[in-house]
Amino acid sequence: MADDIDGLADREIKAGGFKFTFASVAAIFAFISTIVGGLYGGFVLYQKIEEVAGLDLGAYQQQMEVMDAKVSGMAEKVEEAVEYSRDIKNGLKDDILRIEQQSDRVEDTVRAIEDRVDGSIRANEAEVRRLIDEAIADIRAMIDAADVRFENQRERVRSSQDADMKELEDRLTNKLQRALDNPLAD
Repeated sequence: MADDIDGLADREIKAGGFKFTFASVAAIFAFISTIVGGLYGGFVLYQKIEEVAGLDLGAYQQQMEVMDAKVSGMAEKVEEAVEYSRDIKNGLKDDILRIEQQSDRVEDTVRAIEDRVDGSIRANEAEVRRLIDEAIADIRAMIDAADVRFENQRERVRSSQDADMKELEDRLTNKLQRALDNPLAD
């Protein structure tokens, strides 16, 4: 069988008085199929051309006008949206600037109040220190005066005590002397 296939290229076929080899039959088949394919392609192309030639251009023109109107309407809406967005942007920008100005004013007011409060606190601290110093001085003066009074009182008590002791001693000495001078006491 392998020998039959190898010899296939050398075999000749007779048809209609012509001798054909396998390669020439294949070439004729390829030539005929190319012509048939070309004719089919030409027929399909002819149908497409007829289809395009038979088109109603008025309907397409009308559809294009409708599309143009839609696109124009959309363009107007887009322009309106852009204008509206621009207005919103400008409004927001103005609002932000106003808020910043108010914030700056509030900040300045807060700083001024802080400065006044700090000054008031410093003044109050100085006043409190002065009052504390005066109170301490008054308390020291009162303590010193109490010390002087206490010392005076102590001195009076001491001198009174010394006088009482002296008087008691004198009385005891007198009594003792009388007792010693008493002849009955012996």
